[in-house]
Amino acid sequence: MDDWQARLDDLEPRLVEWNRTFDRELARVCKERRLLGWFKRPAQVELDAAAIEARRRSGIGILAEVASLCDALCDHYPTCLPQERCKIRAEVGSHEAFFDEWWGCVEASPARIRRADDARQLARAFTAIAIDDMRADIHDLNDVMRRVLVAAVSAGLDWRAPLAAAAKVANRSTGGGSAQMQEFFETFAQSNYFKQSVAPDLREAQKRALLRNELSNSA
Repeated sequence: MDDWQARLDDLEPRLVEWNRTFDRELARVCKERRLLGWFKRPAQVELDAAAIEARRRSGIGILAEVASLCDALCDHYPTCLPQERCKIRAEVGSHEAFFDEWWGCVEASPARIRRADDARQLARAFTAIAIDDMRADIHDLNDVMRRVLVAAVSAGLDWRAPLAAAAKVANRSTGGGSAQMQEFFETFAQSNYFKQSVAPDLREAQKRALLRNELSNSA
């Protein structure tokens, strides 16, 4: 994949303009639906619906381009030499409008892991987290890891091997900081968060998956 830099550079200014359009449309939708004003406390579902409508009015074609480039980068990243992987992480982070959308792709990744043949989506999820490179809040990072693992177990997929593969190509450091993406991947299954918040969910997901298989086999 030789054109990722050109695609990224092309998308960035268009995303900046799209974001301006979205902000205008969101304000317009909120005004039309009388969601803003003194003593107004709209429910989250109303705000979410307004955002969906604002995206529709702004045009969602560019968001499909973003998703396509995210997938392409996640497929390409594990095949790169270390120098190019470093460049991908840096360029994704420095293109601010695109990077704002990157975490949205990470957050959406568990929903794309639904069946036993979704191993590629599982690998993409871990790679997307690797490219984010510990720039997300640790609580958000832990939560999306939990949801990815639960989705994998629910789909009947082994998550340990693709996680180990992602760790091999993850950044070993963050510019001298204490947080390391590679170490995070390698130690996640031994962390207190995993033991307290992930392992119980995985056991429940495993039970549900086994029950679905039994019902399917008996049908």
